[in-house]
Amino acid sequence: MTQIEPFNPQDVEIQSNLKHIMFVVPVKNLTENEVLTTLRLLQLHVLLMNPSYPKEVVIEKNDPRLKRLPDTDKFLAMLIDYEMRDLLLGTKDLVRKFQGTRYHWRKTAHQCPVVSVASALSQEGYPGYRGRGWQVASHICTLIRWIVQHTDNEDIKLLRGLY
Repeated sequence: MTQIEPFNPQDVEIQSNLKHIMFVVPVKNLTENEVLTTLRLLQLHVLLMNPSYPKEVVIEKNDPRLKRLPDTDKFLAMLIDYEMRDLLLGTKDLVRKFQGTRYHWRKTAHQCPVVSVASALSQEGYPGYRGRGWQVASHICTLIRWIVQHTDNEDIKLLRGLY
C-alpha cells in the first residue's frame, strides 16, 4: 500500500477546479473552504476505494496509507467509509481507529465544513434511538453529485450513484 500525500490547496489543478466550481455550480453560497474540503473528500475517496469494487472503502486500524496525513484527512477518510455503509460516524469509531481522545475528534469534526450532525433511529426492528454522529451535509452531497456528473476525470466518474 502506498501512502497518500497531504492535500495541497495551492496546486494549479485544484485552484482551477475551485474557481470553476465557485462560479458555475448550482449550489449557492458555498465558501472556498467548503469547496476545497469537498475536492479533498473526492480525492481521498478515489485514492482509498477498492479498484475491483469501487463502492467499497475500508479503513484499517492505524491504516498505513493515512500515516502522513493530518487528522482532518483521517476524519474525512472515515467519513467516506461510513457514508458508503450508510452509517453515522461517531467519536468512538475514530478513537478506535486512530487513537486520540473523544474531545480531539469532536473538535476536528467541528472544524470540518462539509459535515452535519445527525441522529439515527434503529431500522432493524429495535425501537428507539441509536445515537448521534456525523454525515456529509446535504448541500455538499448536491455539490459532489454535480462534480461527479460534470467531470472529465475517469476515476471520479466511478463515484456516480454513491452520493
